[in-house]
Amino acid sequence: MSNRPLKLFALAGLFAATLSGGAMAADGKPSFVSSGSFQVCSDPTFPPLEFFEKAGDREPSGFDADLIRALAKHWGVKPRFIVTEFTGLLPGLDAKRCDAVISGTLITPERIQKLNAVAYLSSATVVFGSGKSDLKLNSLDDLSGKVVAVQSGTRYVTIMEKLNESLKAAGKTPATLQTYPKGSDVAQQVLVGRAAAGLSQDTELAYRELQTPGQFKSLYAFPEKDIFGAYMRPSPEDKQAVEAAVSALKADGTLKSIAEKWKLDPANLETAAK
Repeated sequence: MSNRPLKLFALAGLFAATLSGGAMAADGKPSFVSSGSFQVCSDPTFPPLEFFEKAGDREPSGFDADLIRALAKHWGVKPRFIVTEFTGLLPGLDAKRCDAVISGTLITPERIQKLNAVAYLSSATVVFGSGKSDLKLNSLDDLSGKVVAVQSGTRYVTIMEKLNESLKAAGKTPATLQTYPKGSDVAQQVLVGRAAAGLSQDTELAYRELQTPGQFKSLYAFPEKDIFGAYMRPSPEDKQAVEAAVSALKADGTLKSIAEKWKLDPANLETAAK
């Protein structure tokens, strides 16, 4: 018996699937929202990007949270937040527990080896201390012998590990590195004096200063700009769809309004795109 009809049937199915995929690309939506929802992994402990504004909130507030809602609205789907610790964000995306990660996650060469990322906001890394602290930093080397708190799974861990290697090579005492699961834990350790300093972004420090003036202060700002990215599993079409959506939200003023709402400089939206 000939298997020609089966081959023709398979080819017809493949052709139909190709047309379907093309239609998804043509309507400007990424494939992962085809179910009618946009599921995003988020660690809501990093104000003003994502955080629970008050006890009992079911969904996060903040710049990233509003960006997620704006993207979902742009695509005509419903947003769904999947609360995840920071260390589980990208592994969760890789394991298909969510469609994307938009959660104060910086774009790094290591991360984009496995995943796609679309830039949306720039920032700068800072070392901060308690507002009551006498500590002054002329350079990062002045952290020698100090207790420094950082959030686990972040780039700050690598920064401090490299600094400690440099301090040891120079015959200086390395800093004592303490890691915590949440960014809010880091701030608390600095506030109560268990850590002399912590690492974060200027966005978080500015927001905390707005909420409680004088509670923290910047001790050192890194000169280079960092870029926050929306992460998704590798797909050129999906990346293009997210880039187009972010560009559209910039063009119509949506992202500027969100930035101003959370007291962020709208200029950082343009810096991220360069």
